Amino acid sequence: MRLSQLGISSEFVRSVSDTYTAQAMIMTDKDNNQITAFHPGAMMQAHKTKIEKRADIQLGIISPDGRDAMLEHAEQFKHADIPFVFDPGQGLPMFDGKELMHFIHLSTWVTVNDYEGKMLCDRTGLSSAELSRHVKGLIVTLGANGCEVWVDGQKTLVPPVKAREVVDPTGCGDAWRGALLFGLEKGWSLDKCAALGNEVGARKIAQRGPQNYQVSDLHIG
Repeated sequence: MRLSQLGISSEFVRSVSDTYTAQAMIMTDKDNNQITAFHPGAMMQAHKTKIEKRADIQLGIISPDGRDAMLEHAEQFKHADIPFVFDPGQGLPMFDGKELMHFIHLSTWVTVNDYEGKMLCDRTGLSSAELSRHVKGLIVTLGANGCEVWVDGQKTLVPPVKAREVVDPTGCGDAWRGALLFGLEKGWSLDKCAALGNEVGARKIAQRGPQNYQVSDLHIG
């Protein structure tokens, strides 16, 4: 199993016999614009997995999932005093402004891409600067243009890393967020986390497929 080969625990991976695994079909054009068709399948039962305080869990993330799972896991992270990133992604349209503000008040950090960031601002009625004052930091990724890091109302633009070549954008967001979580676990500043995310994203986009790239010899100290 690939997870075990990578040293990743599958403790919370469950088998659901009466439904299909979540499935996504992603179509990418020559300009790297993407349209995704998605069927949630067993993901809609993700709320049955509960989060409890444990010494070996120091950091969490709420990313696109079943609606109930996102709502309940955010509450459970907060109750367990586990800091977490709110990363709504393509799940953002499921929530109205009041629900999104509740997520933000529970979370420690928020990360969105530029499209999601505009929707988040529209639905909450707050600017990026205002939203950043409710958390330790808000990061807005800008694809090939790097990303914005907002802390206490102040913006820092973290420059992009030029990719060796542009082959396939599928998985770049996941690669970026993996780097973010790595940096946060190390106690890095958000600027440094974002810089690592930009480098890993550039490394990923030069390879076809979401996992066929290496993260050795990175330049972030």
